Amino acid sequence: MASSDEEGEIVPNCITNYHFVDSNGGVASFSILPLQWGEDDILGALNSEIFLRGTADDGLQPIYKKVLAWRFELSYALPEIHVLSKDKIWIKLLKPRTGYVDTIRTVLITVHFLHFVKKNPDTVGGIVWNYIGKSLRC
Repeated sequence: MASSDEEGEIVPNCITNYHFVDSNGGVASFSILPLQWGEDDILGALNSEIFLRGTADDGLQPIYKKVLAWRFELSYALPEIHVLSKDKIWIKLLKPRTGYVDTIRTVLITVHFLHFVKKNPDTVGGIVWNYIGKSLRC
């Protein structure tokens, strides 16, 4: 876990059972956040405040953090999605809250598709959809 300068707060490296809410408390997708491609390349503008809710430390630490951007990484065995906290710390998103999967399904399918095609550029459609179906069972 990383430390924040604000009141000695500990910011976790990864979150489970997560979902995002807007400033009114409504459910939101992290895809409305600006997407960061490189170190300094953030695409899009943040038009509203978005907050990450979830748990860390095997459910022992509740998390509520303002987030500024998101990114995905395709280089690992499984794709990874991270969000940038207001403290400028990247937080890895693990398993979303069960009811939240429908809200972010399109983003998850896209990231998993890109990951699979990057690793298997000569594959055919049916195999890709089988992989995505297995990967997104939450």
